[in-house]
Amino acid sequence: MKDKVKGTFGKQIILKGDCWMSDKKKTWDDKLNPLYFPLLTAFPIGGWLLFKSPPMTGVEITLHIITFLFLIFSGTVETYSEEAKQQVFGYIYLLSALIFGGISLFRWLI
Repeated sequence: MKDKVKGTFGKQIILKGDCWMSDKKKTWDDKLNPLYFPLLTAFPIGGWLLFKSPPMTGVEITLHIITFLFLIFSGTVETYSEEAKQQVFGYIYLLSALIFGGISLFRWLI
């Protein structure tokens, strides 16, 4: 049930349940959830680096370390959230950081 109410400065305000929302258009921030940002950045880079041929240069090792640290940081931030979905993604990010870090260290040492 939506009731339109005239708000201040002539803006339409929509009453939806217990919260008030202005009837503005959705921006890119509403469509792109920052929770999924590591899925779009760190996972493809980490996967590409894991399947690359073994002679690793200094840039590739640095990229491994940055990907590993980014997954640890985002996983730690998400696990301290109160929502269950964000905690699950946080643990997925931490587990993937452990897997990416272990495999890349093993490949680098061989």
